[in-house]
Amino acid sequence: MTTLDNDDARSRFQRDISDLEVRISGLSLVDDLPATAPVQTSGAVLVLAGLGGPDAVRQLLGAIPDGFPRPVLVQQRLDGGRYDKLVAQMQRATTVPVRLAEPGQYAHAGVIYILPAAVGVDIGDTGIRFNQGGELLTALPSSDSAVLLLSGSDPAQVDAVLRHGWAGALIAGQAADGCYDAAAPNALAARGGDTGSAAELAQRLAERWPA
Repeated sequence: MTTLDNDDARSRFQRDISDLEVRISGLSLVDDLPATAPVQTSGAVLVLAGLGGPDAVRQLLGAIPDGFPRPVLVQQRLDGGRYDKLVAQMQRATTVPVRLAEPGQYAHAGVIYILPAAVGVDIGDTGIRFNQGGELLTALPSSDSAVLLLSGSDPAQVDAVLRHGWAGALIAGQAADGCYDAAAPNALAARGGDTGSAAELAQRLAERWPA
């Protein structure tokens, strides 16, 4: 083999080595890239109540600890719609701040919100935002939420509540003892849902989300 042939062979060998190093380097870069986690939206505790519900709601909220790390959304059906009075009533029962939910506001952890009937929520990357006429129960992110059915809540909502439970939400109803209108909690219990007193439900929330 001539000197020229040897030079050509060495050149081809060097090119092959260089190509191989580039490929190995590229594989290393791909393997070293961190996995990108999906954006997680924090959930909320949704409390549904109606006839006979204010007493149970008051007991529940009074047992929720300061600094609870999720917003608590209370939809209490009222005749006459005096939700401002309900806010004042519930504030007397707890040291946790109680606010009236207004469209355009964001829900903050450690705050209790009283939701008028027509107020729903949007869930996005920036958090939970109240809106007018939007979804409420179906909009919650199941894996980081809780839904509690208290006295007077709507039995027609039990199916949607159970779907949240199957997807990882904490779901429970008020125990029949002392419950003025237990139709929804009883329907939940008949299909395998848990029930408890208001204090017991608050304890389950605290265990799920320690302050």
